[in-house]
Amino acid sequence: MFTFVSLIKFIVSFLMIFTSSYFISAIFSPKAKDGASKYGTGFLYILLGMFAQTVLTFEFLSLFKAINEISVLFCNAVFLFLTLILWLKKGRPLYRPQFKRTFLKILKGLKRDKILMIMAFGFVFFICVTVIMNLFMPVSSYDALTYHLNRSSFWLTQGSLNHFVTADDRNLVMPINSEILYLWVLLFLKNDIGLSFFTFFGYIASLFSVYNILAILGFSERKKLWSLLILSSFASVIAESSSVETDILIAGLVLTSILLFLVSLRERKIGLIFFSSLAYALAMGTKTPSIIAFPGVFLLLCFFSYKTDKKEFYKPILAYIGFLFINFILFSSYNYILNFMSFGSFLGSESAREIHGFRGGVKAVIANYIRYIFMMFDFSGFRYSEYVGEHINNAKFALFDLLKIPHELGVEMSDENIINNRLMDVKMGAGLLGFLVFLPSAFTSLIVGFCNRNKKKAYALCAFAFMFFFNLFCLSFSLAYMVFSVRFVTFLIVISSPVLAVSYLSQKNFMTALVKLMLLFFVMSYFLVMSTNLASRQFSDALKVVLKEPTLNDAREKIRCALFNGYEGKMPFCYLRDIIRTTPKGTKFGIFPSVNSRLYVISMLNNEGYHIEVLLPEKAPQYDLSKYDYLITTDKVLTSSVLLSKTKDTKVEYKINSDGEAYFDSIRPFSCIYADHYSHMPYDPSKKGQVIVTSSCYIMNDFFKERGFSYVQSYDFQSVISENANFMTIYKNNAK
Repeated sequence: MFTFVSLIKFIVSFLMIFTSSYFISAIFSPKAKDGASKYGTGFLYILLGMFAQTVLTFEFLSLFKAINEISVLFCNAVFLFLTLILWLKKGRPLYRPQFKRTFLKILKGLKRDKILMIMAFGFVFFICVTVIMNLFMPVSSYDALTYHLNRSSFWLTQGSLNHFVTADDRNLVMPINSEILYLWVLLFLKNDIGLSFFTFFGYIASLFSVYNILAILGFSERKKLWSLLILSSFASVIAESSSVETDILIAGLVLTSILLFLVSLRERKIGLIFFSSLAYALAMGTKTPSIIAFPGVFLLLCFFSYKTDKKEFYKPILAYIGFLFINFILFSSYNYILNFMSFGSFLGSESAREIHGFRGGVKAVIANYIRYIFMMFDFSGFRYSEYVGEHINNAKFALFDLLKIPHELGVEMSDENIINNRLMDVKMGAGLLGFLVFLPSAFTSLIVGFCNRNKKKAYALCAFAFMFFFNLFCLSFSLAYMVFSVRFVTFLIVISSPVLAVSYLSQKNFMTALVKLMLLFFVMSYFLVMSTNLASRQFSDALKVVLKEPTLNDAREKIRCALFNGYEGKMPFCYLRDIIRTTPKGTKFGIFPSVNSRLYVISMLNNEGYHIEVLLPEKAPQYDLSKYDYLITTDKVLTSSVLLSKTKDTKVEYKINSDGEAYFDSIRPFSCIYADHYSHMPYDPSKKGQVIVTSSCYIMNDFFKERGFSYVQSYDFQSVISENANFMTIYKNNAK
């Protein structure tokens, strides 16, 4: 657990970053005569300033391998001093949040519709639950422990953002901005407490932006509130707001970019265009779907610019593109450059490009588009799919058959044609409201807006609807289809959510009341029930653990390590962590991981006085292992998506039989087999067109014995879930 001193240092860093960002907001955000910022830009400027300053600080220090507490605090102080001087020179302007005025306006809108008022109570309950969970729940998801937090913990150890030794190439090739935020917390607290708040504030920024976008377009208070409440009740939005998944975070950044651009068209201030481009640049450095969605967002900005400036629409667009290029270089290009230096491509390694890359031609684009549309039929939390799921799938297959498209064309990771009804974070879509409200709203906005181009509001919503369907098209040819792409669809839904305004029914009649009551049932179900019963974050069970354990830290670790319902059991890497803690501090461990190793819980031991180094299995014969006190293998077969060489340069020592299986002429203490992506069989250098995506290495006891190590013990963790099954073996250096 973090100490009081470390907490004070983090608070000091936070306050310096916040204060300097406040100065920036006070200086540059457009204001009304009473000093209030227009359309909430002051609040968004503060969030952008804090995010951008943190990213720039860590990227700058990384160049000198100087990421440490003193260096970060020094940079924070420099930023604060410079912004303070600028603030004083500008006459000490103030940004005054209008909390009371906004609250009264919202309250007035709620009072005019009892359904909205009831939804608002559910919303407040959901927000309270989310804040509480973000305060005490540990980060425990598979992606976080193998990738998101794992890379931050390695950066913390090495003092830079440079690439490091790992078996999972996601740690190296993916954008890094959100993990820089996690690193900021880990640096001071040596603990992941509160990290979900970064996504939560992305969610708040999304609501803030949608509300003000609709205000600019001239929609009533009730329609604005309806849109926010429906958006907030989407299943995937509820799930991600208390997680470290970044789809809602980048949605908040993209919506902020759109809002600030719209305000710039009104205020005629180029500073707004700069901050608009900054928001999008930060999104590009956070997750790749923002890059995929850029063509659609760009067309949206061009549309609004043309509607405002007619023939001179290109001027704000050119300014936006110019600022976006500068901001991307400053705030988002760091890891793309590292990718080019390490792999010869800005997009990452050969295996990463192969696995995630689109394939299948024009028919695969059509197939993916159909799949993404049908992905909207999500029943998260409701069992209705057991009755209608088969019919939904039959409709999808009928379209494939009509177009003569193979059912699995372009698929990298299948959803097994299962219509989701579970509350599992990574597979949750928007829920019932996605296809009951959002999809009809998008189609309605598209049709009505196109047919009524003289009506400003309808035409504007038509542009947002077009952006959604166009972005789905861009997604369809950008990536291979995976079941986990449902999170990307969530991102596209959120940035297109202003179309929800069209679904508000203001007429007072029996049918309208019936429809609104039905939607109220689903909204309240998600707010009150689903928010507390997510598969990985059962609120009541977690609360029991917190009340039972002697300290909050003990409760968090029990929850993080749990395998079963009720937070019972302990996952393999927590067992391994506890074993390492029984050795004297300063003990040196070399660990050979696999691609699914939850190394975060191990790598953080470097901050407790232990010395943990990760070793690439494929490179085992090349290491000087004598410097380690212990060596650990995390599985019998160690699979890695990080490879020593490209496919064309890889030399294999195995042979291929007539069935395509690999074999060796004799038993070897160390051996590796490489997997081809397309055939899912061992790589055969005699065949053309194959691409290696993983290595699978087997290291026998004799290999370590020859190098002066003796076998200590093996731990066989068995599970029907492959990610929870490990066969760990520990070896001791005989010379130490």
